[in-house]
Amino acid sequence: MNQAAPKQNPIPFWHTKLGEAEGDAARSAILAGHLSQGAVTETFEKKLAELFGVPYAVTTTSGSAALFMAVRAAGIGPGDEVILPNRTFVATAHAVLLAGAKVKLIDTLPDRPVMDASLIDSAITPRTKAVLPVHLNGRGADMPAITALAKKRGLLVIEDAAQAFHSRSAGGFLGAQSDLGCFSLGVTKLVTTGQGGFVLTRRKELHDRMQLLKNHGVVSTFAASYNAFGFNLKYNDIAASVGLVQLTRIPAKEKAHRAFYAFYKAGLAKLKNVALLPVDEKAGELPLWVEALCPKRDRLIELLEKEGVQARPFLPDLDHSPHLENPDHAQFVNCRKFAAQGLFLPCGPDMPEEWMKRTLDILAQLDAQVG
Repeated sequence: MNQAAPKQNPIPFWHTKLGEAEGDAARSAILAGHLSQGAVTETFEKKLAELFGVPYAVTTTSGSAALFMAVRAAGIGPGDEVILPNRTFVATAHAVLLAGAKVKLIDTLPDRPVMDASLIDSAITPRTKAVLPVHLNGRGADMPAITALAKKRGLLVIEDAAQAFHSRSAGGFLGAQSDLGCFSLGVTKLVTTGQGGFVLTRRKELHDRMQLLKNHGVVSTFAASYNAFGFNLKYNDIAASVGLVQLTRIPAKEKAHRAFYAFYKAGLAKLKNVALLPVDEKAGELPLWVEALCPKRDRLIELLEKEGVQARPFLPDLDHSPHLENPDHAQFVNCRKFAAQGLFLPCGPDMPEEWMKRTLDILAQLDAQVG
């Protein structure tokens, strides 16, 4: 964690910086004429595949686009259903809807905001095509149970690892334990190129389908033949050049993430009404953000804002979104606590320790007021 705090008020929810090396790389790509998807993107994809120990990585414009490409490459479309957890960013569900399929939501575990794998079997119908676990904030869903059941029932598994870059479980890297694994390179992620995403796979046919999908179904722009459905979901070499530099920073970034998580873990342990929502670091999970639970969450956020500290509430459970057509709200018991009490505290790989110390001091002052 950086010690010197720049003059900034309020304290932001997230703080990360790109350095001179990223700027030099982007400038070099521009001056060399590497603008759209090209050789630099191909190199970046190879480096990503090597990092995660899989044969193929396919880059695209965002984590949302990565999810859509994966769903389409899996052959999912109208009449199909995909099972996913009720706690995730809505992009997970929208990727399924965009492909023309239906979302089937299930509850989370009581103590972790990830899919309860024991609920999958009863949610399967003749229309079910895939299971889509989400590894929120680096927390791994139960991949051994999920992949075993999927194999037994003839289903595909697509991992949403947008918040789990370089996070691990006993089976290895999250996002690399299934048919397809989707990642984000957005600004609040471990590795960022501003915007962007990618999909990992071990299966060549899925890789080939995604390469077509991201380029309007055309194998070669110079010998156009409309071979399949597709869209313009191509990445670009300017962003890829930044990504290549970011990959070299992973050890330092991971160290910074574990440091700010430990800082808050120690500080929040002293409070009565604000508790850390833990990540299992012993199992290899890497916290992306610092998440806490507070019974009077909205009041706490209001008080923090008055003190110049930016905190974000958790997003709502998906079953409250009418366009997802999941009317049986009573089945989602476990996830309600996370939606009602969860908040993100200021953090980030370049967040000055002074800012976090000030946040903890203010939280300690406010603890009794939110009790």
